[in-house]
Amino acid sequence: MSDGRMKVLYVAGLGRSGSTLLGNVLGQVEDFVSVGEVRSIWQHGLIQNKVCGCGRLFGECEFWQPILDEAYGGKVDPYRMTELRESWVRTKYIPLMLTPPGKRFVRRRLAEYVENLERLYRAVQTTTGSRVIVDTSKFPAYSFAVSMVPSVDLHVVHLVRDPRAVAHSWLRKKLMPDPETPEYIPQDSPTGTSMRWAARNLGTELFWRRYPERYLLLRYEDFVAQPQKALRRVLELVNEGSTPLPHVAEHEVQLGINHNIWGNPNRFQTGPVRLRPDDEWISKMRPRDKALVTLLTLPLLARYGYPIAPAKASAGAAEG
Repeated sequence: MSDGRMKVLYVAGLGRSGSTLLGNVLGQVEDFVSVGEVRSIWQHGLIQNKVCGCGRLFGECEFWQPILDEAYGGKVDPYRMTELRESWVRTKYIPLMLTPPGKRFVRRRLAEYVENLERLYRAVQTTTGSRVIVDTSKFPAYSFAVSMVPSVDLHVVHLVRDPRAVAHSWLRKKLMPDPETPEYIPQDSPTGTSMRWAARNLGTELFWRRYPERYLLLRYEDFVAQPQKALRRVLELVNEGSTPLPHVAEHEVQLGINHNIWGNPNRFQTGPVRLRPDDEWISKMRPRDKALVTLLTLPLLARYGYPIAPAKASAGAAEG
């Protein structure tokens, strides 16, 4: 904790940008705990009882049940929390959240949600004894809700990935393993992904770039190219620069079991994991889809340092 407050490291950006991998690696740092997408605990955890990152159903997870007992003692309405989240924690409300009157309005509407979120974070902190909680909820509007928790000392890692790689990933069919109701994660079109990529990244910048002491822009490509350097930058962001890095070789990390509530299926990976660019989109993405995403995201490509015409794909790629 810092000044009596809980340190929360929030990973913002769009899905398929490597947030699950980054969160899991950070979860290996001493006194850090990665809990995945906290925003999903109500729906995917308490209501749908999906599989936790440890492989057990959420309702049977030995990590989450003591935390929920500590936070709520069985007295929380996940349907009400989901309704509040879906009603007010939306990208379309970001302009409202950026004005003083709008911020006060949304704060009043989210008071109940923020109170329950604070109890959840506090229970995670006290139950695990961790100094830093890693939340990979990604949505910029949700980071606004987290920032309203009085006892949270919030820092944001803005994780950006080449939009063409992200769009290519969203075109793939991905099965979310579940012993009772396995399902495919919804896919998205290149147009839809481009619009969401631009909205999420611009929304994150609007909220947090004006607070440089709490904000770090990190490209996924830089993370997998130099993981030790990238992780050191993240630790320094949360004033944990002297904390030893986890087992991270030049291009390999060692992952233990995690308890991510929801996210990319690679949250189930354990053991040694190779880090290398997932750039198969360069050779396998349809030219018209590649051109469309490039056109729709062109103003931000240069901003984040991505070339219009990428170099040849590397020999082998790992999903980010």
